[in-house]
Amino acid sequence: MGFVSIIMKVWNALEHVRPCLKTLLQHTDDPFELIVIDNGSRPEVVRFLRATARGDPRIRLVENPDNVGPGHANRQGFALARSSTICLIDSDVLVPHHWLARLAMEFEKHPGVKMLAPLNYHQTLGHPCGPGNSAEAWFRTKRENPRLLPLQQFHAYSGGLSIDEFDELMCSTHAQELEAQECPPMFIGACCALLDADCVASAGGIADPRFEGYGSEDVDLCWRIGEKGGQVARTTAVYVHHFHNSSLIDNAVDTDAALRRANQILYAKWRPKLIGLVQAEMLRGGSIRDYLSAHFIFQPLSHHTSFIEDLRAATGCADIPDHCTWRPKP
Repeated sequence: MGFVSIIMKVWNALEHVRPCLKTLLQHTDDPFELIVIDNGSRPEVVRFLRATARGDPRIRLVENPDNVGPGHANRQGFALARSSTICLIDSDVLVPHHWLARLAMEFEKHPGVKMLAPLNYHQTLGHPCGPGNSAEAWFRTKRENPRLLPLQQFHAYSGGLSIDEFDELMCSTHAQELEAQECPPMFIGACCALLDADCVASAGGIADPRFEGYGSEDVDLCWRIGEKGGQVARTTAVYVHHFHNSSLIDNAVDTDAALRRANQILYAKWRPKLIGLVQAEMLRGGSIRDYLSAHFIFQPLSHHTSFIEDLRAATGCADIPDHCTWRPKP
């Protein structure tokens, strides 16, 4: 595949940015450019980014004086990217050796896939070092060890394994064929994702300007790619570790309020399509309750928007529950 343009947004959270940049720069062998968009971080973060960029010609640093939001920052990075293959990565992600080469190899093997994500902890993936699923294990680790540094938290979660060792364990434990997502209503998070730039451009760009704040812009991106006929998928060839919401936590953002607003924007845009998907399931003779519980997105939409009320009106089914509860299949 050759050259890849990696776009990383930064907004404070220096404790997470340091190990993220270190593993990315040390563990990426394939040719790449790293476009770092700083969203008005504190002076010590900017100084660190400037020093890192001066020492590595692969890095292109853009400094925004204020936080312009994640969507705008991604659009800045996308406009500067020199490759037709884009990688979005959050600034609180640990990557193992050869992560990009393995991700790119899977991308090339499946030309219909236009957005590809690696493994990360998830409610549908077991944790190889203990009981329960991997997402429960990670968030339990964070709750029980709030004072640990990021790498210490990761080692507590991984049973003392390095990111390379845990990557190998997760990939071997969950080895399977490419997992394609039906978009919409399914989606994959974009904490780390490889994208076909031409497909993204034809689908309306890397981020819809309506999503000014945090949340749901990656859901919208997946759905736009799916509507254009591109596949969105997850591969088990690579595991990366996402610390999750580090910038929001460090900047004391009300994540519940941010996600509520983002879901309202998402629903306002996609309401006819989502209602139509449920109606199509009814015509196939399927259960509305089962369909709603099978797809995660209906859970937050049922809490944050008029989705349930609109669905009852469109289908004539008054017995649809007030709130949807996602029941992931293991």
